[in-house]
Amino acid sequence: MIITTARKQIKTLANETERMSRDLGATYFLRDDQSVSTLVNEYKEDVLVVGKDRLTLYPKDGGHPFFYHPNSAMFRVKQFLKTGYDPLVEVGRLQKGMNVLDCTLGLAADALVAKIAVGESGYVTGIEANRILAYLVRYGLYNWKDGQPYLLNAMKAIEVIHQSHFTFLQGCEDESYDVIYFDPMFESNIESIGMKGLKSFAFYDDLTFETIREAKRVAKKRVILKDHFQSKRFERFAFHVIKRQHATFHYGFIEK
Repeated sequence: MIITTARKQIKTLANETERMSRDLGATYFLRDDQSVSTLVNEYKEDVLVVGKDRLTLYPKDGGHPFFYHPNSAMFRVKQFLKTGYDPLVEVGRLQKGMNVLDCTLGLAADALVAKIAVGESGYVTGIEANRILAYLVRYGLYNWKDGQPYLLNAMKAIEVIHQSHFTFLQGCEDESYDVIYFDPMFESNIESIGMKGLKSFAFYDDLTFETIREAKRVAKKRVILKDHFQSKRFERFAFHVIKRQHATFHYGFIEK
């Protein structure tokens, strides 16, 4: 991967970009007047562009670029605060002060809703298997500017860890998280800001019996699975399914 600055911010962002190149083990290139497509075509590498408060990753295969955006989380948070209802909060029985482990962080939309639900006294940890995605989402959560202070503070408070969820779970003590959550990438086409780009870089490791066994050991209250309504995972891993009429996905849970 190579890393460079936005074209109009070369001087102001050069030092930060060089630091990020060291963090990621990426090759730093002076932007000059080259377009991103030129860099991708010439070097056949993914290109990370550092802008003001935003990182954008352009895949070498020509797919959609990835950048952090809170997506539907903004709307879900507002609805939850207005109505007191969110499907994840309800299925997880999330309350103030609880600790939640999101094993499939993605763009952290579910993690953000969970953080709002558990409040300042609760904790939300997100696991991302892809190093660069973990880096970009962590940066995005911390640097996002558009929103009320309570929302921005919640975003900054989400802990992002780069690791496979199975490896992370193996290192956890028994019942160390109240709720453990999985949202594996399913194959139906979901149209949302940033999601097209995410599909180019995300890991698609399926859930295993070993992973679910570890999750049940580490969870104090519930293990939650969000998946396509036609998914066989609910039955395979013995989740109790909460069917949602006209919804593309359902939630399931395993009670401790």
